[in-house]
Amino acid sequence: MTIPESTAHVERLTKILRDRKLAQFGDSLLNFSYSLAVTRTTKQPVGIKVKDKLLANAATKAGLRKYLPRRVDAGDVANGLEALVGEAWLMEKVTLEEIVACLVPDEIDQSKGFVSLAQLALERLGLDK
Repeated sequence: MTIPESTAHVERLTKILRDRKLAQFGDSLLNFSYSLAVTRTTKQPVGIKVKDKLLANAATKAGLRKYLPRRVDAGDVANGLEALVGEAWLMEKVTLEEIVACLVPDEIDQSKGFVSLAQLALERLGLDK
């Protein structure tokens, strides 16, 4: 998956990744979606707070890190992924079921589903070109 290189795409992506309100919304959306994915997998209801370290790792693997300022911590990188997913859902580019399907737990690489979700959000928002 290619990340945008045109100036307009880079500016739009950077704006989304740094939007605090979108990040707050995306945080809730991802925590709920991941909890739902794990609940469906285990057949046991759970409430999970996804760790910033996991999200930051996924954001980096998905190529989002380079669109953020150099001196940011893992929380800020995680916020970028949360904002991206929040934007995609609010713009009705991805559904809750698509998010949950991406987040089915992978015992070997927990970040794998979040990387796939970031790539899906980029594609659906037209920011993958």
